[in-house]
Amino acid sequence: MATSVVGLAHTLRRLRDDPGVVLLRADLMPAIVAILHSHLGGTPRQIPAVEFLEQLSDDLDELRDAGFDLPRTARDYLTDWVRTGFLIRRAGAGRDETVELSPAASLAVRFAASLETPHSSVTSSRLAMLSDALVKLARDTDPEAESRLEALRAERDRIDAEMAEVAAGRYQPLADDLALERLADIISQADAIPGDFAQVSSQFEGLNRDLREQIVQHSGSRGDVLEHIFGGVDLIEESDAGRTFAAFYSLVLDADQAARFDASVAELLDRPFSATLTRDEVAFLRRLLTTLQNESTQVRAVMTGFSRSLRRFVETHAYREHRRLADALTAAQHAVLEASKVVKPYAQTGYHLDASSVPLASVGSWTLHNPADVRTAEPVAVMDATPLDLAALREQVRASEIDFAELRAAVIDTLERLPVASIGDVLADHPATQGLASVVGLLLLADSAGSRTTASETLTWTSGGGHARTVGAPRYVFTEVPPAWRAR
Repeated sequence: MATSVVGLAHTLRRLRDDPGVVLLRADLMPAIVAILHSHLGGTPRQIPAVEFLEQLSDDLDELRDAGFDLPRTARDYLTDWVRTGFLIRRAGAGRDETVELSPAASLAVRFAASLETPHSSVTSSRLAMLSDALVKLARDTDPEAESRLEALRAERDRIDAEMAEVAAGRYQPLADDLALERLADIISQADAIPGDFAQVSSQFEGLNRDLREQIVQHSGSRGDVLEHIFGGVDLIEESDAGRTFAAFYSLVLDADQAARFDASVAELLDRPFSATLTRDEVAFLRRLLTTLQNESTQVRAVMTGFSRSLRRFVETHAYREHRRLADALTAAQHAVLEASKVVKPYAQTGYHLDASSVPLASVGSWTLHNPADVRTAEPVAVMDATPLDLAALREQVRASEIDFAELRAAVIDTLERLPVASIGDVLADHPATQGLASVVGLLLLADSAGSRTTASETLTWTSGGGHARTVGAPRYVFTEVPPAWRAR
């Protein structure tokens, strides 16, 4: 026992510099966790850095008004959190950058946020799930055919008896309190999935670094390296993390599984006990499948990106420069070890190394800026200002951008009459004034604030030339208006 205690203590001491532990020990932990949990703790897990910076600036103003001591700017805090390892900044589409929680910070934020509303795992539903999983695992791993058949027959008899009870009308649906208990366990487990996706991405990054080190350290020609590293298969996809994720990814994107998933969620939300769920829980369940698909698609893109870059790393001979640098560093280390046998570390070597530095100069050597040097020689002509035509300006803006304010108002107006409205319902009440742009705008709004169903619908609009146009699109439904829409 003493050895295990010492080993655990050494492990935990090494974790003192882990970003998650540093976050929990930070003086500003309450404010940092609240900000990160609010914007990156759920979905979307990854947002543009510019958008996060604006949100962070607003949050800092509110926290300062509430009495929190936050003297630095939003950009300073963002830079510090990236350097400390709380956030990961990645290159996005074009020149944009995105930020997301690091795996360690994700665990810390989830842990700290859960302290406010702890969820007990000592429930009958949790025990039943564990028991069923253990029984199924014991049956599926049984090498004996006779005992396995016996277990399957017992399961069949139990199902036949239950079917007979249902056919005879002698059954009772699950009690509301037990149903809510099971649903809470499902939501709790599903809520941890975004953090698990971040952990999988981190495993792929570590595997990518390890494989690059193997490539650099392996001696031989390019053909030998390719044969040694790849061996005819993609090592990242064939790794334990890759195989596990591939199985999950194929399951999430399976059409039959997705249809059953959506149908089950819809049926659960129609049950009477679902009336006690909060708005956030209902929205979480409606968007759960879409969230799983989007998150898994991002991880899949990371995995395939690493695979392609690793292959290009070898095929373009880029690994040779890394290998040459590694050989030079190894030779230098060996030379230092040999020299340390005869030369003291503090002895003068007589060798001068010119290091890069910033040139320094006296303030007196600076040349003052003279504004007259850039003054215009001719007088500036004053032009008469014409009145601003707001209607013409609005038409110019509408010609170049989608009028989301108009589309949000159309959705709000439709939902005031209908409890559930599709994009087709909105277009029936409010024709697309911008043609195809209005249809695209409604699809974007529905993807962010609506729910996607397994069905499809035909959308109709009139083009600028007065011709009727139609297109088939996935069916989205709006059930509620986001509070931010009414605040605009």
